[in-house]
Amino acid sequence: MSASLEFLKEILAGDRSILDEVGKALPQIAQAAEAIAERLRKGGRLFYAGAGTSGRLGILDAAEIPPTFGTKPELVTALIAGGDRAIRRSVEGAEDEADGGAEDLERAGMQAGDALVAVAASGTTPYVLGAVRSATERGALGVALVCSPGTPLAEIADIAIVIRAGPEVVSGSTRMKAATGQKIVLTMLSTTVMKLLGRIYQGEMVAMDPTNHKLRARAARIACDLLGIEPVEARNLLESSEWNLPISLVRGRFGLTVEEAQERLERHGGSVAAALEEQEPDLELP
Repeated sequence: MSASLEFLKEILAGDRSILDEVGKALPQIAQAAEAIAERLRKGGRLFYAGAGTSGRLGILDAAEIPPTFGTKPELVTALIAGGDRAIRRSVEGAEDEADGGAEDLERAGMQAGDALVAVAASGTTPYVLGAVRSATERGALGVALVCSPGTPLAEIADIAIVIRAGPEVVSGSTRMKAATGQKIVLTMLSTTVMKLLGRIYQGEMVAMDPTNHKLRARAARIACDLLGIEPVEARNLLESSEWNLPISLVRGRFGLTVEEAQERLERHGGSVAAALEEQEPDLELP
């Protein structure tokens, strides 16, 4: 067996081990998802903050939420030490600026009703610690995602999600299994939040924004599956609703106009799942 193959097996074994650690943190992930969803229902926003790889993972998750779940771009904002230039290149020293996280949250407009997920494998990054302190002082929810127990970040957060990564195959390189674990947790967390907000229904992305041919085909398939209609009827329904999938689904389920479907969605706070499950009142017999 080649040395390269042996090394790859070591990396894979590390990535597999992190799944077990994520499993141990499921209660805390669920607690965080429920607390975040409660704040978003009341008009709050979600922020991510991190440095280096951790910051980039937050940016990746935040960028994928609007097209996947049809949210406004400002609902989820990701902050990284060193600003946008740190997305592609390392900005040395930025993570050591304790005031940087607080200042970035200030500029982004964090309020008391918001939530922050602070991501740092070591749990000691000054930029991230500053962000959490600023958030909790404002009355916002502070969630920590760390890869070591008993860290300062976990101790000051309202909810701590701890995945014990342990030693890396390349010592100290937290871009490896620690980052793999962080990515898994962030995906699980944000997806569960969106489900709690009613943007997932029967395993489908019922609030997605069909902005290209592939996504329009997917929207039509979702309408076919959930409404039990033919593809031509699904496309006609979507086109007459200006390709707004939530409105199309509510219209198709209940035979409503665009305005009536919009009103029903608003009555349920934008929850497509709740709008689709609403029971029609029984007609009184004369």
